[in-house]
Amino acid sequence: MRSMTRSLAAALALTALAYGPAAAQTTYKCVNRSGVTYSQVPCPGGKELGSGARKATDKSVPPPQDRATVARRSTLTAEERQECRSLEVKMRDQQAQLKALGSGASLQDEMPLVHNKKRYREIGC
Repeated sequence: MRSMTRSLAAALALTALAYGPAAAQTTYKCVNRSGVTYSQVPCPGGKELGSGARKATDKSVPPPQDRATVARRSTLTAEERQECRSLEVKMRDQQAQLKALGSGASLQDEMPLVHNKKRYREIGC
């Protein structure tokens, strides 16, 4: 029963550490003869659990999708991987040119981009 109470106290302390106002302070886990205690002041042999510094993530940045591309291209030959990279550059430039033309772009202006996209899919980039 006593160890269960200690476990519950430890869980509550860690929860308070993570979510409460104490999250801005460093907490130490102190182990002594009477058991485990948590404190904001350092103790002999105490272990620092966390500081108030929280990780900030930028949610506006999309996650990297490189792993899927690498996995897809792992079965391709070196020449095909190089062709994929060059097609990506060409298609990016062609899309920028089409965007610059705006609504004045004709079918003839779009055809090189269409052919490069087709080749990109055929290779399996």
